[in-house]
Amino acid sequence: MAGSTIVALFNEYAAAHRALCELIQIGIPPNCISIIAGDRSNSQGNRDFGILEKDAERYRRAVRRGRTILAVEADEAVRTQVLEIIDHHTPTEIEEVAAAE
Repeated sequence: MAGSTIVALFNEYAAAHRALCELIQIGIPPNCISIIAGDRSNSQGNRDFGILEKDAERYRRAVRRGRTILAVEADEAVRTQVLEIIDHHTPTEIEEVAAAE
């Protein structure tokens, strides 16, 4: 899936998980979604989406403070829908990073 990576921070794991479930329901492959929250990360939780390395310390601090990170690789065709789903679950922050070419 080419396009961009959308990263959102949530205060609550449950909100991030609900967003993840909705993303899967619209057809985003599970291997294109990562959720990181202390000890409740999915199997791709340590996967490098091209932005986690660059901002690793900032994200580590957020997780230590109890926040949950949701990262989604989304192509242009579903980008708007992904952003709307994430926004519906009230993240504290959303960031979009263009995919490396």
